[in-house]
Amino acid sequence: MISKQAITAYCKEKGIPSFRAKQILHAFYKEGRRNFTEISVLPRDLQKSFGGVFPIFSFEVAREVVSQTGDTIKTLFKLHDGKLIEGVLMRFRDNRNSVCVSSQVGCGLKCAFCATGTMGFIRNLTAEEIADQVLYFDHWLKKNEKNKLRDRVNHVIFMGMGEPFLNYEEVMKSVKILNDPDLLGIAARHITVSTSGVIPGIEKLAQEKTQINLAISIHAPNQTLREKFMPIAKAYKLDALIKAIKAYIQKTHRRVSYEYVMLKNINDSENLARELAKLIKGQQCHVNLIPYNETYLGFSNAGKSRIDGFREILESFDIPVTVRVSLGQDISAACGQLAINPKP
Repeated sequence: MISKQAITAYCKEKGIPSFRAKQILHAFYKEGRRNFTEISVLPRDLQKSFGGVFPIFSFEVAREVVSQTGDTIKTLFKLHDGKLIEGVLMRFRDNRNSVCVSSQVGCGLKCAFCATGTMGFIRNLTAEEIADQVLYFDHWLKKNEKNKLRDRVNHVIFMGMGEPFLNYEEVMKSVKILNDPDLLGIAARHITVSTSGVIPGIEKLAQEKTQINLAISIHAPNQTLREKFMPIAKAYKLDALIKAIKAYIQKTHRRVSYEYVMLKNINDSENLARELAKLIKGQQCHVNLIPYNETYLGFSNAGKSRIDGFREILESFDIPVTVRVSLGQDISAACGQLAINPKP
């Protein structure tokens, strides 16, 4: 990634006019140029000079697959140290181009239904490695999308590999890069950070002067059931989590989304729907029901009728609910399916 600070400092050090830095940033972040030789307004000597100092990305593309419908692209990125991560571009019919970014190599939370958890935690990503995933797909769209109204990334969700709040500082640095109007310029309200319930991260975010969205992966309305398939629930109890969320809403006046993956015969009963409704009723919140994307882990999708029944009960308590539209199941790019070298 071409850092605004680095390119500006380099121009100053070499006595290059400052407007060249602006031209370069505009070329890479707004026009989708993929190397310095594509920036025609730069003299050849400067193209060579900058190209020898500033790599465009912090990774290489190791593999890329596109879903049969063409609406989902999953890319395997090889980092400088050989570690691998996956990022996903989802192209929705309502003109949303959403990138699901990874914030860690692997994940140490070991949620029983999530393929990423089988990798374990390897390391945190840098802010550059996180933001580069978005820049890559922004370039991809500008190269492949003929409709200029759809040729940019306009939504980012931190729901890929890793727990964002266990890499809090780098995640927030990447958010600033994504939001910077001189760079990708993605609106803060179009950026969502999802956590499995890391309370210190929620408390920190409440103090930030930002309007990014917070999503909570809750998946069960009581402590006993939640900790059966989410080990993190043992460290951050549900009652303490709900207390932290209420404090966040009171401090920020922002709506929270509850993510609830629908697992057949595990957390999809009518009684659990009522229990969830009573747990969160009165909050400034929204529930996103997620049809389970099946993997080799042995869990099953609850099915449309069970999901609809669950939704109707929540709505009877005046709780806003949506059922997530899942893309990319055929290429293992949907929620909970990202994993490098998954078990057979």
